[in-house]
Amino acid sequence: MKKEIVSRVLVMLLLFSLLSSFDSAAMTTAADNSAPAEANDKATLFAGGTGTAEDPWQISTAEQLYRIHDDLTAHYILIADIDLSAYENWAPIGAFRSLSDAPEDAEVPHPDYAFTGTFNRDGHTISNLTVSSDAPMGAGLFGCAAGTENGAAYIRNFTLKNVNVSGFYLVGGAVGLQFMNCPVSDIHLVGENTLTGMQGIGGIVGTGFDLISNCSATADIIVQGDDGACAGLIAGGTTMSSVKNCEVTGGEIIAEGNATWGFGALCGAPWGAAEITDCKVSGTVITVSGENNRLVGGLVGFGGTYDPTAPAQITGCTVEDVTIIVSETTDSVGGLIGAGKEMMEGSEVMSSFKISDCVVSGSITGGGNNVDAVVGDPACAVSVDCEGGMTFSSAQATAA
Repeated sequence: MKKEIVSRVLVMLLLFSLLSSFDSAAMTTAADNSAPAEANDKATLFAGGTGTAEDPWQISTAEQLYRIHDDLTAHYILIADIDLSAYENWAPIGAFRSLSDAPEDAEVPHPDYAFTGTFNRDGHTISNLTVSSDAPMGAGLFGCAAGTENGAAYIRNFTLKNVNVSGFYLVGGAVGLQFMNCPVSDIHLVGENTLTGMQGIGGIVGTGFDLISNCSATADIIVQGDDGACAGLIAGGTTMSSVKNCEVTGGEIIAEGNATWGFGALCGAPWGAAEITDCKVSGTVITVSGENNRLVGGLVGFGGTYDPTAPAQITGCTVEDVTIIVSETTDSVGGLIGAGKEMMEGSEVMSSFKISDCVVSGSITGGGNNVDAVVGDPACAVSVDCEGGMTFSSAQATAA
């Protein structure tokens, strides 16, 4: 009997054995990018500013953007469009390394390695980002970003264009791992974009532990291997954090392995997310072709909180002309959401959610147990208010 390799959406931390190789891989990748030499007067390294929240370092070139690696705690603002095509393999800014070897710290980034500052600018574009990461966790423009007890971090207000990011776990266009106290907002992914990984793959965020809002994306996402999981064009997954006012246009999610799970055009795996509100997806194709897969939805793969007195709210969302193609052994497939999910492997505690003021249209081809126009398996749905529906056909009929 096949077994889920993670106990909940984003528990990628069975990779302890790989963390030692991560250190050397991250250093090798950074060395390949040849960071500029330090100058005696740091102010000459940027276009202006002093690095404070009130007067952030100003970034106008690719070389200045790369200099963020030298100070992960400062504040930065983008003042010009930047082309990263000269960097054949961009080293992600900030890396994941667990706070300690204690089990309770397994998902907590060490602040000495994560980006803990702020990055901001409306109206400017970073284009032609290429990342091919050997690190086990955290690939993207930023690999890992987190707030600290000294203050919040954030990443917001810019456009990414033509990105190609590949890694293993926690793969995102903007940030691989977005940890607590670090909201991500107003990031737009445009152009031709491809993201490839095994678990936690998102167009904007690979894995999020804080609010994701006002973002938009178009991208193709490729989920590699058996047991691949948690993919969506805004976020691969979230943990106890919501997604609000985000939009997905076109793109595709492809998972060809067996025993894969947690795929949705917006977010594959919003584990424990209190709210999925005012979001829209249109024209996305989700193809899950292996055997014994589960939890596929036009908006989210699964959802719900684990407090029965406060179910998750999926409100004001639209799924428009989304195509879902799955094998005949893929269970819990829905036009809006696949199902709820157990809290962890083997647990009897299930999530719960309410759906209100939502609209669904598109088609579903294939599917095993629990396939429906709105909620694949409604056992965890407290209430469902959703207009429209999906057309249905079998995978065999389509193949013929």
